[in-house]
Amino acid sequence: MATDQPMLDIGTLNRLRILCISETGWFDTTTVFDDIRTAGGAEVDQYTIPWPPFGALHAENAAGFAALLDAETADGTRHRLLFDTGWNPDWMDRRFAEEGIDQQLRDGQIEALILSHEHFDHFWGIGSTLRHCPDITIYVPEGFHPHGLAFIAQQGHSGKVITIPSGQPLILFPGLAVASFPMTTLLRVEGENVLYGHIRDQGMAMITGCGHGGVLNLLNYARQTFQGGDRIHALYGGLHISPLEDWDESRDQVVAALNQYGIAKLACNHCTGQKAVEKMLETGLPVVRGTARNGSRTGLFLGNGDVLELG
Repeated sequence: MATDQPMLDIGTLNRLRILCISETGWFDTTTVFDDIRTAGGAEVDQYTIPWPPFGALHAENAAGFAALLDAETADGTRHRLLFDTGWNPDWMDRRFAEEGIDQQLRDGQIEALILSHEHFDHFWGIGSTLRHCPDITIYVPEGFHPHGLAFIAQQGHSGKVITIPSGQPLILFPGLAVASFPMTTLLRVEGENVLYGHIRDQGMAMITGCGHGGVLNLLNYARQTFQGGDRIHALYGGLHISPLEDWDESRDQVVAALNQYGIAKLACNHCTGQKAVEKMLETGLPVVRGTARNGSRTGLFLGNGDVLELG
């Protein structure tokens, strides 16, 4: 007879500080999707589109998403992780320098790079990371393409690449786990990593790159998998509700459902969609606003240089 799997105890964090290095995946959505249509549409291999760093197509429109996680475990040990590494190397070099990420990488203060998924705006700027720390450990989701792994090597990586199998969450250190979810999305990208942190006396924090698997599915996974997952304290990153700013009743239902989780802090990036964040605010969700600086265009998102403090 089948038995229920025991809930996973990932430990607790005293605190978690999330610095948004860059939420600006790109500056103009129409330009990105016109490029995709010209290349052959949503099913085309992204590596055939001559965007930076493979070409100069609309380089001025390319930026990227990346964040720095600074965590303190229950015993006082400090850990720093890079979550995604942007798109345009020129943009990421600038943002890394402005936030001191380049120096932290050179000093070995950042112990790993977690790649949420393979999309260009989260991954193609990896050279900006590897030029400062070529041996950094990299975690990728199951489904990462051989072309992507070859690109990592071509950019000079000399460290470990660890694949997170779907359905087998890995505790990175006490209080923080990474889980890989199977999915296939735009431009033949497969698999996505999501981070789950347990903040002492507060509850779970979920950290996503884009949340292609559906934000409600990812939150319910926490409830079903982790001890303490029934209490969702914070949500950060891409929720992929209205990335193209379209809207329908199903999206209203997602926003309404988010109100049922008791979330205390909700901070979004660009692929959530401005319309989605406006709807969240209308329904009273506790959206953490950004400062709209360093290239960020709206305070609806936790923007470039903004910080989310937990614990």
